[in-house]
Amino acid sequence: MSETVTPTPAKSRVNRWLAIALIASVALNLGFAGFAAVRFFKYKEFAERRGWQIEDQVARRLPDNAAQAFRRAFEEGRKGGSISHHQMRRDLSAALGAQPYDHNRLAAVLDEHRRRLDQLQAGMQAGMLAAAEAMTPEQRQEFAERMLRRGPKHMRGEMPPPPPPPPPPRN
Repeated sequence: MSETVTPTPAKSRVNRWLAIALIASVALNLGFAGFAAVRFFKYKEFAERRGWQIEDQVARRLPDNAAQAFRRAFEEGRKGGSISHHQMRRDLSAALGAQPYDHNRLAAVLDEHRRRLDQLQAGMQAGMLAAAEAMTPEQRQEFAERMLRRGPKHMRGEMPPPPPPPPPPRN
């Protein structure tokens, strides 16, 4: 008696490529998920990360000698107070969403917000004055030209300014 053995069918090429594509897709998705998780936990408050603050962005565009003077004067000019824009936003949200609404609490949060922004403004102005003093005339000229190349076209003098907004409706 002879037994007939049926050969096992060979895996189709399509199934093999689908399995490879599925494994690659899962690996890629896990990589993106891991990257996103690290970014979330490491930089929950992205704007608070050093290097994203406006003073760091200005200092990076200055020559080295002026950047050092800018940073020193900025820290002294803002009176050493740390400015957390995320915290200001959270405080404002908490005051607006408080039940019952407290007008005095909201006014206090807005006053604190203005005080912090005034400190930031004072630091930026002191930093710019110190940076301008530290730069050579050529560096000041180059920095001024670079400032004009950035921003909206009407601020660079390439087109007229936009029309003023319409007046508010009268009741």
